[in-house]
Order: sequence, then structure tokens, then C-alpha cells
Amino acid sequence: MVAHTALSRRSVFRAATLLGLGLAGGSAMSACSNSSISAQSPAHQFLSRGKYFIAQRGASDEAPEHTLAAYSRIADRGAEAISVAVHRTRDGILVCHEDPTLSRTSGQNIAIADVTHDELSNHPVDLTRWVGPDWGMHPIPTFSEVLERLGKRAVLFVESKDPEATTDVIGAVTAKQLGGTTVFTQPFTAREGESASRKAGLTICTYFSSHATGAEIDEAADGSDAIGIFAGVRRENARQQTSIQGAVATGKPVIAWSVNRRSQLPYLAEAGVRGFMSSSWSYVARPSEPSPHDTFSTGRIAPGDLAGNNSSPAAPEWGPNGSILLASGASPQSISMGSMCPVRAAPYVITVEAQFGAAPPLASDHLAVVIGRDDDSAYRLGAVSPGTTQGQLVVLRSTGDLELRSIPEGNALSILQSSVAGNKPVVGQWLTLRIIVEPDSVTAECDSGQEPEPTTVSAPRTAFGGYFTLARNYSGDNAQASFRNISVAYR
Repeated sequence: MVAHTALSRRSVFRAATLLGLGLAGGSAMSACSNSSISAQSPAHQFLSRGKYFIAQRGASDEAPEHTLAAYSRIADRGAEAISVAVHRTRDGILVCHEDPTLSRTSGQNIAIADVTHDELSNHPVDLTRWVGPDWGMHPIPTFSEVLERLGKRAVLFVESKDPEATTDVIGAVTAKQLGGTTVFTQPFTAREGESASRKAGLTICTYFSSHATGAEIDEAADGSDAIGIFAGVRRENARQQTSIQGAVATGKPVIAWSVNRRSQLPYLAEAGVRGFMSSSWSYVARPSEPSPHDTFSTGRIAPGDLAGNNSSPAAPEWGPNGSILLASGASPQSISMGSMCPVRAAPYVITVEAQFGAAPPLASDHLAVVIGRDDDSAYRLGAVSPGTTQGQLVVLRSTGDLELRSIPEGNALSILQSSVAGNKPVVGQWLTLRIIVEPDSVTAECDSGQEPEPTTVSAPRTAFGGYFTLARNYSGDNAQASFRNISVAYR
């Protein structure tokens, strides 16, 4: 750590703000007078904006991360900035990949640094489990290919994941004369390339992957043009808020990551964050009209259909016949249907086909459609989502019981409103849930196709938000549930 005087950078910035000297926003860029890059470079201009979005890993919630297919797709959709991660093969070829090994992307425990580029070409990226089977497999691109394809189309936030390859990464950028459109991205804990980046005229962003102290933030600000702060998805994290506040107080542009839900934007922007790095770029940065139906049958995930982490072992998988499978037994599992939200004002009908894929161990185990949520924050069984109406639950238990339950704001537990006994679902049998939402009431119907009439339950409407979530609210070895043919129709 460098020594700090009694009057820190943050103290000066706060004092200047109080005196009305206007050091906030773009004018703070002039504080970086030791930068060798022109303040008029595309990278600096981008960071000087009041609000901007960066497609993380090429928008990895939407497409196979760090592939030319993902990079090109998101650039075609209008992304002006894309984050790129770089490793070096044993024979010195720079390639774009997030992890040092291929375990997550190719299912092979192979270190990139231990194989040649020719050997690496035998292990293409296969992320169809998460982004959909229609994507197929893609080769790991070379950094040179990415620079050729995108270097003049977007600002590239480039991180050398291999510290020993940093000089080569910087050299590849400058050799193609792309220093003005490149932001060299580095973690605070590994800043070996900072000096070389500055000498090469690159803009620098230093990021923190965990909570940072005030002294660390000040040190990062001294050598950087922007500061990256891990934002997560839970706004109630006080330490996280303190880190964000400290970074904003330096006067440097602050970039939050990963910002994959619309519900994160308001409180981050209110805190002074200007940049948002998102793996759900299309959904967060360029929202489109909500779709009336899901995209599961197309074999591609729709932007906004989000689990807690769309590329983790606990993420939903693709099942047969245009279905999405919630099969991670370690914990309850859900997927927010952001691509179809927000729904318009009632009356409307949500239709969902659902299936128990294995016999649940307990009679209390159930599937749920959580409607009327205020925003797209992650739904977690038994967890409070501050500032958000959790919603109203349509519950189908493994016994066949159909229930309507409400979750009051600030409450982790639901309250039973109404229930009716139904026939026990058959494992592997598709059931149709119809949720009829009126201005002041909700009616849920469960149709197995085997009975003369559907099981029906009604209750007063208690949640009025426009977002809904599909959930498997139980865990265990036999925790498997599938959903398909989801639609919203207005009456």
C-alpha cells in the first residue's frame, strides 16, 4: 500500500463537491493528468458518459461466452463496449476465455497454458446446457481474431487473465493501433500490467472482486481512469454499499458488475454508479417489448430469463420437447421470466405447462408460479427481498393440492389464502396451469387432461407487480421439475 496523507483523495473530492466546484461526472476525468492517452479517445469519451453499459463476456447469459458468435451478435445488437478475457497457450497464442481451464466450457480439466493452440482447437466451447442447444459448439477464438472483428466496432475492456501474458496482450492491442478504443482491465490484487498499459497509452480500469477498504479504493483511483466494484444482486449488503460509496467519492467513473437484472439499476445509479457491466446486455441495456411467449422451443435462452447465475451448476438446463429443466437438487431453484415482463395491467392469463420429473420426497414439496412481483429481483424461497413485493404464489404440491398464497412485503414466509385438493400428479405427466389475473382477484386452474374438470382455486389479488417467476420450491436427489409453453394473453 502507498502512504496516505491526512487529506485523502476522497476527502478532497467531498470538500470540492460541498463547495460547488463541480468535480463530479465527466470533469473528474481531468484529474488523471498523468495519463498519456488523449481525453478525446473513444475509450475516455465512453467512460465520461453519464450512463453506459458493457456486455460482459459478450453477454454470457444470452450466448456462449467469449466466442466470436457472442461478441458479434451483441455488437450487431448495438453494444458499444464488450469485455474480453485473454489467456496464452503453451505455444504463445493469445486466446479469449474466462477460466484458466476448460472444465466449465468444454467439460475437460485442461489448462490452456499447458496445451498448444492446435490442441486447444480440439476442445470447442459447449455451453448449450445453459444458453440452449441451438447454439451448438464454437471454437475458442484467438485474441487477434477478436481485435480484427471488433476492435473498431466497440470499446474493448480487455483483461489479461495470465499475468505472464500481460505484455503480449498489450502489445497485440498496440500493434493493431487500438489503444484509443481499449480499456485495460485489471483486478486490484494483480496490477502487474498497470505501468506497461499506461506507457502504451491505454485507459485503465481497476476492479475489486470483493469488499474494498477506503485506502485500497484511493490507491486504485491514483493509478486508474475508472474503478470497478462488485455489485452482486442483493442491495441490502451494507459493506457492498460502502465500497460503492467510497469509489464514487474518488470522482472517477465507477462501473458496477455484474448487473444482470433491471432491479439493480435504480439503486446503483442513485449511489452514483455510471457504468454497468452486464452478461444480460440486451435485457438490461436495450429492453424490448415483452414477449407473449417463452423461447424454450427455439433452443435459445431469451435475454432476461434468469436464474441466480445462468452459468453456474445450479442454473436451469434444457430438457426435451422445448422445456426448461430445474434439476439441481442442492437447493430450491427458480427462473425469472424477464423476457415476458413486465406484463400489462390486468386482466390477463398466464399459462404454464409443468411436470414433476421425479417423485418428490415430501408431501409439502411443490412447484410454484410467483406472480405480481414488483421487479425482477431473484426469488428465493424463504428469503426477504427488501423493497420488493415478493408476489403471490400459485402452488402445486406433489399431493395434487392447489393453493394460492401471498407473501407480504418484508416477509420471508407466505400466507395461505385458499386451497383445494386435487389428484396426485403422475411423474412425467405434463399439467397445464392457467392463472387468471383480474384487477381484484386471482384464479388458478390445474388441468391434467385426465379429469372432466380442472382443479380450481380463487383468492383476492394481493400482488400487483408486472414480473413473474417459475420455481421448484424443494430440494433433494429427486428434485426435478420442468416447464414449457409459457404464455401471457390479455383479455
